[in-house]
Amino acid sequence: MSTIKAPFNFVPLSEKVFFPDWADQISQDIPFSDGLSGTIELKITAESPIFVRNGYNREDKEAKNADYKSFSKTPDGKYFIPGTSIKGAIRNVLEIMSFGKMGKVADNRYSIRDLQLKEYMSYFQNTDIHCGWMTKNRDVVTITDNGIPRRISHSLIDEKLSTDFCQKFSDKDFLKKDSNRSSLCKYKLAHGKQLSYRFSDVPLNPKNVVDKRIKVKFDINGTEGTIVFTGQPSFRKAAVKNADGTIRQKASGKFYEFVFLEESGREFTLNCEEENGVYMDFCFVYKDSEEWKFWKRKLENGERIPVFFSLKDNTLVHFGLSYLYKLPYIKRIKDYLSDEHKKNQLDLSDCIFGTVDKKSSLKGRVQFSNAFCVKGKPCSEMMNPYMGSPQPTYYPIYLKQNGSDGIMQKDNKGILFSTMLKENAELRGWKRYPIQENWQESFNIPENQDNNTNPFYPMEKGAEFACKLRFFNLKEIELGALLNSVSLNEGYYHSIGFAKPFGYGKISISIENIHPSHNIDIQEYKQIFVAFMSEEVDNYQRSEQLKELKCMMRPQNLTVPLEYMELGEFVEHKKQHFKEGRNQTFGQYQQNYSVLIKKQVQQPITKVAISTAKVSVWQGQFKQAKLTEGKDLTNKTLIVNDKKAKLKIGDLIEVKVVKKGGNVEKLEYIRKK
Repeated sequence: MSTIKAPFNFVPLSEKVFFPDWADQISQDIPFSDGLSGTIELKITAESPIFVRNGYNREDKEAKNADYKSFSKTPDGKYFIPGTSIKGAIRNVLEIMSFGKMGKVADNRYSIRDLQLKEYMSYFQNTDIHCGWMTKNRDVVTITDNGIPRRISHSLIDEKLSTDFCQKFSDKDFLKKDSNRSSLCKYKLAHGKQLSYRFSDVPLNPKNVVDKRIKVKFDINGTEGTIVFTGQPSFRKAAVKNADGTIRQKASGKFYEFVFLEESGREFTLNCEEENGVYMDFCFVYKDSEEWKFWKRKLENGERIPVFFSLKDNTLVHFGLSYLYKLPYIKRIKDYLSDEHKKNQLDLSDCIFGTVDKKSSLKGRVQFSNAFCVKGKPCSEMMNPYMGSPQPTYYPIYLKQNGSDGIMQKDNKGILFSTMLKENAELRGWKRYPIQENWQESFNIPENQDNNTNPFYPMEKGAEFACKLRFFNLKEIELGALLNSVSLNEGYYHSIGFAKPFGYGKISISIENIHPSHNIDIQEYKQIFVAFMSEEVDNYQRSEQLKELKCMMRPQNLTVPLEYMELGEFVEHKKQHFKEGRNQTFGQYQQNYSVLIKKQVQQPITKVAISTAKVSVWQGQFKQAKLTEGKDLTNKTLIVNDKKAKLKIGDLIEVKVVKKGGNVEKLEYIRKK
């Protein structure tokens, strides 16, 4: 199995969050007695091609026209990096350096649909999933409770509707030719066919007490119902029989569709506008679903659409578009943060850059101007990558896992992955795209994704931009934090803009001037901040947070490439088989970035010293000499680069003593004594 990989990694969240004790004293009207104000002139240099998109509308994006592909520019054609983009890059670095809270997290409820995951399947195996019809009237949706959905086989559907589902969804036909497994494909195949009939239940199989599914058949004396199609997760394999007719291998794969009986009892109403409500959670989960786009149009046109849902204490808790629907996590993203990161207090980045949320508001004391291009131009060749990436629901990457060396566990007991279906799941931390040495100019586009690429014309490497950073009423520590976040050590870089997974967006920022300059010593103020944080955080400069951040801010030689995995790899890395007698797999997870850096082989240190030696051999190209003092007085090779030097055995000479690994390796002639 290949190693899990991604073009991004995470800076771990710190258990401690630093909250300045002067936060409640900040005022725009009453400055601190030691408050500092001024302007810093910055030069931003593109160390790789960079791209920042700006000034386009929805129509531009859909058409992928010139405005959408262009680097950010003014109406009169001047290229610039928006100040907000620069501010965002600097603020993220400062948040990590100052042990800030991870407060800028979207408060969404993500979901999971993973047929390999035991917890996911266990939920549906142990929960009565109901079916119903959803309708919408203005800002209210209504879902009827039509009870437990029934199942009807493809063979009965083919017989009644004159379709060929049994053939189309077998291992012999459909899925070998077409990757479309959605319900929409089935509705297209049954287009124009009647789907409402009368049905009656088929008696349960007394030989199979495990199968609780309620199957139905067509029956003119039965109950009215409607056939509902859902996706095809895998093809259907027919049973393999022995010569005597006994089953050697059971049939596998889906070969049933659903029937919603028209026996509606209670109804559930949901507010479409309720923030963090059940309907809004559903819309977030299915926002990118082609099936939801199809059904949503019907819903908006006043038609009813089929849904599946769960109840708790007779209340509808969540719903989806299939029986095994996308199961919402038990908590929202923010709820998986530790209490320190959820505190309603201002951290250092809030104090400096300001914040606006529901609980507090503070105007920032730092502003970045737009950075206008003073040198360089856009590349003539258009880049057109596909930017697919794992969703935050991909737990081997986005959540902390309990394993070793990237493998969940290496014994036969096995450890299950941590997912957000667990109360104690922990987020990995701050997501960052590590700096890369080079950038891609050609891209592999996945099959059927040609229309989902992101064309752009980047600004060429070497382009320069100028902007001003204005600060007002900052304390010494705050200014030191800002300078540390802006001005990095040699060889370290910021990243900005689009296509960072492919090596774009690498920039260096240099401080060109500071006004007033007489009382601002950059190194002094940077050290003030470091000294302060060292008092606040144990082992600050060697902390895991700074270590991972710094590693990602400079190019590294890695054991794993910074690239996205293929679709099959995403599935493969989640597989876990712990049973004896089969190939056991434990699952893999992404390791911290610093662990992925190739260890450098330490070469013996070569040292050079000046000393006196005596010539011992002088024969053509073969020359040797002995040191006159020291521990090693044996013959050593004498290197003589001076062609005019004429020496004889016994002459005293001044030499360079070249040592390797602590031993004298050779002597280099300087002059005759």
